[in-house]
Amino acid sequence: MNLSGPAKLSLWFPLAFVAGVLYLRLGQHLGWGRSLLLGVVTAPVVVGAWKFRDWYTDRARRAGLRWRERRPARRRAR
Repeated sequence: MNLSGPAKLSLWFPLAFVAGVLYLRLGQHLGWGRSLLLGVVTAPVVVGAWKFRDWYTDRARRAGLRWRERRPARRRAR
């Protein structure tokens, strides 16, 4: 089952929020208020970094494919 882009994002935001809050509350021993506040701030940053990484690696993959397609033509020109 493949989900659309907006559906994936709507699932990743709460997951990143909950994971961040639980990590801060249980792992770093912060209070619930501070953990929730930091979770609200960090969830969009984490999801944005994840989307940027996907975009950047896809861009690099496409550039590599284009380079490999043009490579035999460059070899013949020499």
